[in-house]
Amino acid sequence: MSKENLFLSVSGGETSAFMAKLVIDHYGEQFNIVTGFANTGQEREETLAFVNRCDKEWGLNVVWLEADVNPAKGQGTGHKIVSFETANRNGSVFESMIAKYGLPNMSYLHCTRELKLQPITSYLRSIGWKAGTYTTAIGIRADEIDRMDENFKAKRFWYPLVEHGITKTIIKLWWAQQAFRLGLKEHQGNCTWCWKKTDRKHFTLMQETPEIYNFPIAMEAKYSMVGSKDGNPRSLFRKGRTTLDMFRESKKPFSPFVEHDYLAQGELDITNGCTDSCEAFA
Repeated sequence: MSKENLFLSVSGGETSAFMAKLVIDHYGEQFNIVTGFANTGQEREETLAFVNRCDKEWGLNVVWLEADVNPAKGQGTGHKIVSFETANRNGSVFESMIAKYGLPNMSYLHCTRELKLQPITSYLRSIGWKAGTYTTAIGIRADEIDRMDENFKAKRFWYPLVEHGITKTIIKLWWAQQAFRLGLKEHQGNCTWCWKKTDRKHFTLMQETPEIYNFPIAMEAKYSMVGSKDGNPRSLFRKGRTTLDMFRESKKPFSPFVEHDYLAQGELDITNGCTDSCEAFA
């Protein structure tokens, strides 16, 4: 009897890597597994190295994917197969998405769709996996079940960490015993400057590594009018702020982000879903 097809979505964070190890170890004989990682071109180098290390250590056979954005109207985003060595690192993949669809922000949530979801589904179609014929394993934990898709059964989404009661604390303890780790601080995240980060995280990063914001500054300068429906320029950050606006605000007194400080409840800590990783199917 043929095995059920399972797509294992690896985002580059420690949670999804833990899930990949759990699924491979405990369900490897049950499913025909394809593991994929979608590179946006704005991932931290530590993220790329971590995915590569997990792949090599655990035999995940990760397929490295990038968006192949067709600039023509009405043409969907395809995929390119790359590798750790050839993965885009200068942001040109991300820029191709912005050039067509405009700057992503709270009102335009297309960056994950075009840079992760579309390349993955395009690749799976190319190997004969049609929508609805396979299950997708997603690295959402038991302590973040609010991120689960309410239609997960119909979409054939599987949350093995929720099923096994795996929380962030359990994952942190497990990784503390391993020979290697992601090596990123909580506020850094996988995507260098993700607009979904809290203001406190952004302001802290703007003090620590201001150079990572050169890319969003350039994108706003070049593409702010792409996709504008009211004649006003788009910007990347909450409340209609540009990257330069964020820099100006970061100069005001504030308390820098403290890792594992879960009691912060101020306005600077409002988020839009960016934790330690950005799941394509969350």
